[in-house]
Amino acid sequence: MKVSTSIQRGANYLYVKFGEVVTAIEQVAVVKGLPMWEVERQLKSGLRKRLIVSARALMPIQEATA
Repeated sequence: MKVSTSIQRGANYLYVKFGEVVTAIEQVAVVKGLPMWEVERQLKSGLRKRLIVSARALMPIQEATA
């Protein structure tokens, strides 16, 4: 079951729990009415790790306007 959110596949977001930038892969579930997304974060060693997180924990990255 898909729930419409403002999260876009392939876009970068700030994952507030870690304070790191992650890339949204796809919505994988709905838990208690909240969409859960599979996201990927890049570790310092160059490895990538996938996590399942709530859409509520993802914040859009504000582009700096100079």
